[in-house]
Amino acid sequence: MLLLLLLVAAAAVPLYQRQEQSAPQRLFDAALKQESLGEVEAAQRSYQKLYQGYPQSELAAEALLRSGKIWQYDRQQDRQALLDYLQLEHDFPEHPLVQTAQESAAHIIKYSLRDYSRAIGFYQRLLDQPAGHRDQYLYEIADCYFRLDNYSQARIELETLLEEQPQSPLLPDVLYRKGGLLLLENRISEAREDWQRLVEQFPESRYTVQARFNLAKLLEEEDRLRDALKLYQQLKDFPRPVLLQEKIEHLKKRIAAKKKAI
Repeated sequence: MLLLLLLVAAAAVPLYQRQEQSAPQRLFDAALKQESLGEVEAAQRSYQKLYQGYPQSELAAEALLRSGKIWQYDRQQDRQALLDYLQLEHDFPEHPLVQTAQESAAHIIKYSLRDYSRAIGFYQRLLDQPAGHRDQYLYEIADCYFRLDNYSQARIELETLLEEQPQSPLLPDVLYRKGGLLLLENRISEAREDWQRLVEQFPESRYTVQARFNLAKLLEEEDRLRDALKLYQQLKDFPRPVLLQEKIEHLKKRIAAKKKAI
């Protein structure tokens, strides 16, 4: 009888081990199905059950990430989502999904919580990752400094982006914003250089029209009225046509008055 019990136990142990190994996968598959059916709260419970019951499973990190996404996008509870993302980073620091969690956390802190100082730290940690979108992280850092009214540091971050990522698709936006920041520092000639570079290198960019308008304004302020008028008249598809027409008419009157006074 003792021998029989030992044989049964020996057979049962591998079976139990196989069931334990497959349990996380079953929970994960069930959660995926629930999520696909729109049963997001049930799916989230399954993801949390997987993470809490099998924290050593290879699926635990992804379960946490998916739980965070449900909090963020389906249930509109960003603070709860942030907790899941930070938990993933804490428990699985070497996991490939950490970077995705960090990006989501940084986005919440900046755009939902509007804690720009804290967001800078999160984006700077992303810069330490071996992969990722460095140009986007640098741009977000610059934008955080801008929202904190630290315009000189915002400009410095944009200059770093231009230097490190010269092929970034963000370049038209960066040149346009950097020109504006230089203007705030009264560095007019440098602002003009950035906007002129934008016009020449990215003629199809949505920022180019506004850059042309800004260049015309600089000419107007320098009393180069005919040059300014010509540039205003060349503008196509300006988003504020009434303002543009007012500028043109005003310049024509100034030019006429100046000619009459001579």
